[in-house]
Amino acid sequence: MKILKIESQPFHEISYKSSGPSGKIRNSSLPFFRATVDKLPTGISAIVVTSDLQGREKNGTNRLLGELVAEELSLLQELEAIPHVNLVILAGDLYDYPDCRKLGGTGDVTGVWNAFAHRFEQVFGVHGNHDIVKEELLNKNVNILDCTSDTFMSLKLGGISGIIGRIDRNQRKSEEHFRSELIKLIAKKNDINVLHQGPDDLKNGQKGEPMIRVCLENKGAGLVVFGHCYWNKPLINIGSNQVLSVNNKLFLLEEVNSSNKE
Repeated sequence: MKILKIESQPFHEISYKSSGPSGKIRNSSLPFFRATVDKLPTGISAIVVTSDLQGREKNGTNRLLGELVAEELSLLQELEAIPHVNLVILAGDLYDYPDCRKLGGTGDVTGVWNAFAHRFEQVFGVHGNHDIVKEELLNKNVNILDCTSDTFMSLKLGGISGIIGRIDRNQRKSEEHFRSELIKLIAKKNDINVLHQGPDDLKNGQKGEPMIRVCLENKGAGLVVFGHCYWNKPLINIGSNQVLSVNNKLFLLEEVNSSNKE
């Protein structure tokens, strides 16, 4: 599966509030972009990919941003503004404090996973370094990947949760452990590999982990999606891989001429 084009302008946006520097609340916006791929597996009309939904709805019940996004996508689908979404992929960091008091809050995001699972056929993804879930409360159609792979409608997906760091902290792995698991994941020849922490991009000066870039330069030939660091240019090639940063963006992946696909 190869991404052929990403539209330069979002087709939809959601306004929300989020924690800002020095305890200030920021007014933010999550853009939705259409992306065209060469081919999706039979039975899949569209895939949604997003991450770093660290915010809260401005009004209402102060839900986490991810819960609002799930509801909004479902509404767009009902209005036939977007095709039927079979699969949602979340690349981590889905929490913000209820009062948006501080950047980088860590907390329970079980409700976000289930909000998508209640509305869409299947949800795959990884944990970010700020995520905690109550696994016993997750819907059965949620598949959180951590050094694991699985298949949905002949689409092979793998993932590694967390980031490189001190292993006594939430969702961290040693660099050697992360590297070893990434090499194993690439060797499985998944169609999509999902990470929270992604590679750096030397050409465009975009932040990330050099070790991950080196691995991708030499191995693999699929689509890698990730969050954690914001990229102005979200899609690049590294080696034979396409890499897509979905940090604080949402992408709707559709097949070329997919309007009549069931």
